[in-house]
Amino acid sequence: MSFFDLFRRNIRSYFLEFSPQKSNWMIVSWNFNLTQSQARQWSVEIHQLGTQNIQWNKIDGEEVLFSENQKLKCKRRIAENRDEIRDLMNLSLHSTLKYGLEYHHEFLLAPVSGATAADYQNESKALLWLQASFGTLYRALDQFKDRPDLILTAAVFSGLEPESGNQVLRVIVFNLDIFFYFLKDQSLQIAVFDDKDLGHGGAKTPSFQQIIKVTKPQIYDEIVKLVHRMATLGEVP
Repeated sequence: MSFFDLFRRNIRSYFLEFSPQKSNWMIVSWNFNLTQSQARQWSVEIHQLGTQNIQWNKIDGEEVLFSENQKLKCKRRIAENRDEIRDLMNLSLHSTLKYGLEYHHEFLLAPVSGATAADYQNESKALLWLQASFGTLYRALDQFKDRPDLILTAAVFSGLEPESGNQVLRVIVFNLDIFFYFLKDQSLQIAVFDDKDLGHGGAKTPSFQQIIKVTKPQIYDEIVKLVHRMATLGEVP
């Protein structure tokens, strides 16, 4: 330890200051916008009165960066106590996802007026479509268990979108861009875009969309299971 290390803040304190519990917009991303193909990046961001971000970069070694309101507060190379710092980073990833998903629970329990038997039938078909589509994603994600050469490129956005003020959950994984819009009449709108061969955000017309009134909890449970699978495979190793 150098003389200057005695006066540096312990890196644990930066993690302790990061609390998504009262955040209204949360982002977790894996390997987005990499500038070098061999690099890897894990990132969490929360919005409260300002923004806080933690980023773990891996290329020619590992480093962790802490930012507040887009200004860098701390940048440390990871050498000693790597396991502890990795566990703190993974805890930040999981807790941000947890509160991001829980943010919408009250909405999911609110009844929607005017729901009909026809709505239920259409929503049952939508549930089957999601289960089939997510099953394909699960099979693709399962390959990551035994293929360290594969790169997970994914992101989860949840809460009140800063630009629009709308309540949104957005999940990007592989070629699918999945939007859950929590509408003011308490209904849930789903839109799924297939960005295959176009890049993220490339598709302009959804390959699937549906308004959900009756089965909001069951539909939402499918996205919770998908995010849980992503979170488990997306931990810093």
